[in-house]
Amino acid sequence: MRRAEVLKKIFTSPFYLLVAITAVVAYYALFYYLIVLSNKGLFFVAVPMPLIYALVLSAAVLLTASIYAVSQSLKTRYAGAEGGVLSVATSAFGGFIVGCSCYAPILSSLLYAIGFGSLQVSSALSFLGVYQSWFVILLIAANLVFIYYQLGRITRIGGAHHRR
Repeated sequence: MRRAEVLKKIFTSPFYLLVAITAVVAYYALFYYLIVLSNKGLFFVAVPMPLIYALVLSAAVLLTASIYAVSQSLKTRYAGAEGGVLSVATSAFGGFIVGCSCYAPILSSLLYAIGFGSLQVSSALSFLGVYQSWFVILLIAANLVFIYYQLGRITRIGGAHHRR
C-alpha cells in the first residue's frame, strides 16, 4: 500500500475523519488560548493567518495518522506513536512564538538559566521576533516530513501484516 492510498484510507473512514476534525478544533483552541494568555486577553498574531491554519491542519493530520498507526501496530505488534507527540509540540511552540513577543519574559528566563548573557538573550529574542514566519514555516515542514514518515511506517506495518 502506497502513502497516498494510506492517506486516502485514513480520511475516508468516518472515525478518523472525526478524529482529524476534533484535532483541528483542539489544536486551534490550544493555539488561541496560548495567544490570548500571552497577550493579556487579545488575539493578536504577527504572522499571516494562513500559516497558522496550515500549522494547525498539518498537526491535526499528523496526529490522525499517528492514531491510525497505533491502531495498526496493535494489530501487528509494532509500536510507535511519535507523531502524536510531535504534532502537539509543534502546535504549542507555534502558539508560543507567533504572539506579540509576550513570550520574551519566559524565554529570557530560560536562556539566563542556561548561562546566556544579556546581549545573547536580547539577540535571541530579536532573532525570534524577526523570523517568526520562518519558524512557523519550519514547524509546518517538520509536520509534513513526519506525516510522510508516518505514512511510510504504516505502509511497512501493512506489508508486514499481509505477509503473516
